[in-house]
Amino acid sequence: MKKIAILTSGHPPFDDRIYWKFGRSLSDAGYPVTIICSTQQLNFQNDNVSIIGFSDKNLDKRNKIYKFYDLLKTISPDIIICAEPLSVIPSARYKRNNRRHCKIILDITEWYPENVTQKLKGVKKFVNYILLFLLNIAAANLADHLIIGEISKRRRYDIIAPFKSKTIIGYFPVLRYFSYQPPKFDGKNLTLCYAGVLNFKRGIITLLEAAKHLADNHKELNVKLKLIGKFNEAEEEKIFLNVIQDMGQLEIKMVNWTGYDQISDNFSDVDICFDLRERDFIYNNSLPIKIFEYMAMGKPFIFSDIKPLRKEIDCSGFGLLVNPDNLREVILAIEFYLINPQLMIEHGRNGRKVVEEKLNWETESKKLLSLIESILTS
Repeated sequence: MKKIAILTSGHPPFDDRIYWKFGRSLSDAGYPVTIICSTQQLNFQNDNVSIIGFSDKNLDKRNKIYKFYDLLKTISPDIIICAEPLSVIPSARYKRNNRRHCKIILDITEWYPENVTQKLKGVKKFVNYILLFLLNIAAANLADHLIIGEISKRRRYDIIAPFKSKTIIGYFPVLRYFSYQPPKFDGKNLTLCYAGVLNFKRGIITLLEAAKHLADNHKELNVKLKLIGKFNEAEEEKIFLNVIQDMGQLEIKMVNWTGYDQISDNFSDVDICFDLRERDFIYNNSLPIKIFEYMAMGKPFIFSDIKPLRKEIDCSGFGLLVNPDNLREVILAIEFYLINPQLMIEHGRNGRKVVEEKLNWETESKKLLSLIESILTS
């Protein structure tokens, strides 16, 4: 079988899409797969998937590119899937110098360079944005094919790489890892949940305030807030831990993130799932992955009202969309479910059905395998 390498310069080696979706699907189809990442020192082998990881903390970009290039020469892949524009550079060099028939695929899942420059300010942000946008243009045109995670992100690449072939392969969950777990709300115990990266831009303070309001004003309820994930910013974590010191009647449980194949184990007691992300450019123009995982487990959701959810998915049968800046609106959405508890079950069941029928990785993986086969035989 032809060998496939997946390169990432910014994601962890067991990233959902890189390992559990692309890596496992390709290896299950018989392809030897090697994931090369620069975010963690690691040597791992499982079935037909290998991971070679190195730490780039003490490497500048030039030496990181050389490291990727040297590893590619060792592996000698026939197809390289790049998770970021930077990883296209060593891939293109490997193709030019070592294996001209090798094909390069750029997998586009984020707004680039917005994701990289969002924390910068002033002239530094402007200069870095321009440089990274030029890198993005170069990478898109050096690649032989573009995989794009959602339709809204395609428009940019139709402009900057108009002659490149493109395939939409979505973010949908691997269904076999998400068991159906309908809400167990009994009129007395209510568990609200957020899962993912813990930060203030994802609205966890608003969720905390809404949960506290319910606990304080609905004495008949035992309200629990479950947060599954971890903070990336130590300062935000410190502030949050200080804020939750005294929450009165509200019970707060924090759970560390687990492996992708064990995610649903944490949701058996959850009634309603949340994501109250800010509506900045990136969040307001990105289809969220978590919403499909909530649906796969049969959980109703209360989510920020963002454009992709309005345009690409009719959420009215699965959950409620709210203005994340309006605390009162969030509280009323929760209370709407409390008044209509059967709707929790109905929305969760509807969401699960849609994921079972079409919004799942088992369906999307067929597109990936078909693409790989067509590239290898072209």
